[in-house]
Amino acid sequence: MRRPQRRLESKQARDKEDAEIRLLEAWIDAGKPLPGTKPPPPSESSSAADARKNARAVVAKAAAGEYSQYGACTRFDELPLSKKTKEGLRNAGYKVMSEIQRAAIPHALCGRDVLGAARPGPARPSPSSFRF
Repeated sequence: MRRPQRRLESKQARDKEDAEIRLLEAWIDAGKPLPGTKPPPPSESSSAADARKNARAVVAKAAAGEYSQYGACTRFDELPLSKKTKEGLRNAGYKVMSEIQRAAIPHALCGRDVLGAARPGPARPSPSSFRF
């Protein structure tokens, strides 16, 4: 009797992931930057708590169909990424994007080829290791 229950749970999980993917695709399509553009200057946030609150508001607006321009994001949790990807980035300690990440990731998310150059730094040995 447990097999039908597991199948149902598995189907519900797949349906939930499919809904998340559709939401992210719509968000990416609605907010994609123009080809060849640079991100706007980052806005100054007063605290990490304000940044987390803003990230939650951005995700809530996307769920309601009001998509933000993610090209202006400075934190990974503000991007249209899956929950699993955001959790992985958070667990790896990535919170704030570097300048090259802010410039490249929005274009990569909407399927464009990106070639960027940045000086390596001791604090960020793997900024280009993200795969989309």
